[in-house]
Amino acid sequence: MDDPTAAPGAHLRPQPRADSRLNSLLDSRLDSWPAHLATAAATGLVTTLMPVQRWSRGARWTMHGGTGVLAAAGTALVVRHPERFGITDRPRTSHPQALAVAAPAVVVGVAVAGASRGGQAVDAWAERRLVARGVRRPRLWMGLGAAGLSLAMSVGDRRRAARQAQASPGSDGGDGEPGAGG
Repeated sequence: MDDPTAAPGAHLRPQPRADSRLNSLLDSRLDSWPAHLATAAATGLVTTLMPVQRWSRGARWTMHGGTGVLAAAGTALVVRHPERFGITDRPRTSHPQALAVAAPAVVVGVAVAGASRGGQAVDAWAERRLVARGVRRPRLWMGLGAAGLSLAMSVGDRRRAARQAQASPGSDGGDGEPGAGG
């Protein structure tokens, strides 16, 4: 910054992060078939073994509220510091006002808590329908279905990414790191 030969404003440009190689390695490991299979298996197990509608009312609302609070906190962090998450390359010269951070955080938090509660209602409805139809072990079938849907979504995501990579040959994600950004 004290170099008189440096271009004006050079100190404001984002510097390459030392941990970008680690992030790239972690991203590639998380976008692998073993990771997708593990996610599908975990989804199936959680669906099978954790019928949330059977929890106490306080435990259910703690889970829904906690999920909403975590989503709101994450949203506030991203809105306040977008450069930390690769959303912008320009460092901020000032932080946004409290309302500009709180409003989207509250909206996202309430939406996520509502979606969590809605998911619980759909889960309970599906289990009741399966029981009414005489299906033995409905939670097991629901878990298998959830695992299958999770895996199908992973396949779809990978196919979409492959099509995008073919549509833009030579693209490396925009910052010189293979796989970064898309």
